[in-house]
Amino acid sequence: MLRIGQVEATATQDGKYTDGSVAGGIAATRLRAAAFNAMQEELAHIVESAGLALDINDMTQVLKAIQKLTLSRANPFADIKSDGAAAIATALSNLGLGAGAPAIGIPFFWPSSAMPNTVMPEWSNMVFLKFNGATFSAATYPKLALVFPGLVLTESRGEFLRIWDDGRGVDAGRGLLSAQGHAYQSHSHRLLMSAGSAGSGNVIGIDSSLNGTLTYNINQPGGGQIQAIENAGDTETRPRNIAFNFLVRAK
Repeated sequence: MLRIGQVEATATQDGKYTDGSVAGGIAATRLRAAAFNAMQEELAHIVESAGLALDINDMTQVLKAIQKLTLSRANPFADIKSDGAAAIATALSNLGLGAGAPAIGIPFFWPSSAMPNTVMPEWSNMVFLKFNGATFSAATYPKLALVFPGLVLTESRGEFLRIWDDGRGVDAGRGLLSAQGHAYQSHSHRLLMSAGSAGSGNVIGIDSSLNGTLTYNINQPGGGQIQAIENAGDTETRPRNIAFNFLVRAK
C-alpha cells in the first residue's frame, strides 16, 4: 500500500491528493498509475486470499472476503494458538476466562464465604447461587433451569452428599436430589458374664458406676465382668469432615 505523496510531487506535504489552487499557485495532484495500481492490487489481494475469483459484476467481494477470512474460518483461533502461550493467555483474559470458568449448572465446592464473582476479577460478570433451598426464576436463569427444572436449589447446608445409587442397590429407592434422614445400621451388643456357683442371696444388682466390676449376692469368680454401655456422645452421628461452601454458577 502507498500514499500518493510517495510517487507524486504535487501531493500535499502529508501525502494526500489536492485539488490545487489557481489563485495560490498550487497545482492539483496528478493522478498517477502507481497509486491506483497499489489500491487495486491491495483490494484484489484481499479477495483472492479468501479464495474468491475476481468478478467485475460483484461490488461486494471485499466485504465477502473479509467475512470469510474472519467469520467463517475452517480452523478458528488457530492463529492465536500459533502465536504461542502469551497470545493464548491474552485471548483467554479478553474473554474473561483467564482463571477458567465454572460451567453453568454444575455444583462445586468453594472454600470461602465470599462469592466467587467478588474474589475472581475474571468472574465479576457471572452470578453464583448457594444450595440453600431457595427457588429461582427460569426467565432470569434459563440455562440453570435446564439442569434444575424444579427451579429449586436443594437445601444442602450442613448435609453430607451421597452419590446417587442409580440401580446398584446399596442405597435403593432414592431419587436424585432427595434428602435422607440419619440412621444406625442394625447391630447388637454382647453382655459378657463368667460362670460361678450360686450365691445364698436372692438379689442381683449392678453397681451404679456402670463399670461392671461389682455384683452383689453372687458368688462371682475373680476377673468376671458385666459389660456396661454408657450414653456418651454428641447430638448427631457423623464422620470426620471439612466444611466447604456449596455453590453453582447461574449465569
